[in-house]
Amino acid sequence: MKNQWKSAFFILLAIMIIVPIIVVSLIFADGDYNNDSENMETVQGEQIFTINSSKEQLNFLIKEQLSKLKTGTSKFDYDVKLSDKVTVSGFFTFFSDQVEFSMDFEPQVLDNGNLILKEEAIRLGALSLPGDKILEFIKGSTDLPPWVEIDDNKETILVKLTEIELKERLYLKAKSFDLENDDIQFEMYYKTN
Repeated sequence: MKNQWKSAFFILLAIMIIVPIIVVSLIFADGDYNNDSENMETVQGEQIFTINSSKEQLNFLIKEQLSKLKTGTSKFDYDVKLSDKVTVSGFFTFFSDQVEFSMDFEPQVLDNGNLILKEEAIRLGALSLPGDKILEFIKGSTDLPPWVEIDDNKETILVKLTEIELKERLYLKAKSFDLENDDIQFEMYYKTN
């Protein structure tokens, strides 16, 4: 019985972590993560235009998209907020108690236009949890879209923006994702290969 509750807890935790990441990935819309820029796969395309945004605008968009996904009967609730970092926070119901959780990620733009989220902290109530173990559990127990990749050893989540085809050969590349200075830019490309 103890192992069943433990498994149920980690499954709920995995759902709470993956759903916001997927939503944020879909909003920003694109291999293996490799920090060596010469080994990164680059999609060939012609830049069409640049999209400038702010944390306030993206927070509004994220909130609107999450509200479409949430149902009133859920045993957990979560929000994604951009401040100086990407924070996923909320609660889930365990027995009749609400348990709060929070995860902080530092976003970085890679040379190929993809976005990497580096885990900074994961908290469950007042308890800090090891990021590599939580990410390892999520990676092993959840089917992720092919454009989201978890590297539990490096405690990162790679969002491959360039692999999400938005519409008829269009795709995005992150140009800047500096949350501290509210400098968020994406470039829209048309695939030529």
